[in-house]
Amino acid sequence: MSTINPLFVDSTKPVGDKVVTNVELLRVELQPGESLFFELTDEFGFEQRYEMKKLETKKSVKYTAEVWLKYQHQIQYRFLIVLDGVETQTSVMRDICAGHIISEKWEPCAAGEFVKTKKTKRAATKTGGEALAKDKSAQPVIKTKASKPLYEPHLLSQIKSLFDDLL
Repeated sequence: MSTINPLFVDSTKPVGDKVVTNVELLRVELQPGESLFFELTDEFGFEQRYEMKKLETKKSVKYTAEVWLKYQHQIQYRFLIVLDGVETQTSVMRDICAGHIISEKWEPCAAGEFVKTKKTKRAATKTGGEALAKDKSAQPVIKTKASKPLYEPHLLSQIKSLFDDLL
């Protein structure tokens, strides 16, 4: 696993700028019909999955992908082997700050570790009269219509539906 040297700060890239991160996985062998994916979750919980391409050299075989990430922002990632749409093997979920490269050797996790870890959400706070009665210094809560998320994780299905509307 690659780490970023905390003593070196790339002054040409402010934190948050987009950079191309090269992802590579070594020492993995796929069976016929299997695909290898790189799955990442950003700091907001948005999940993305990228298919990795096989790159053969005389000395080794590795799988690579190029991903646009926010420089020095925290992400969680793992590698998946998928057969017919079903995850057959996975690596453990790792936390890093995004840089220019992620390079690892394939280490599948044990069956008990297969479960994905999710970031915990903040606890819901009480609103309305109960909260105001307990804490008189609390600000009144303005209730609005249910807010919709700013993004949908299934971008491909959205694009397909837009094309269907045009036809």
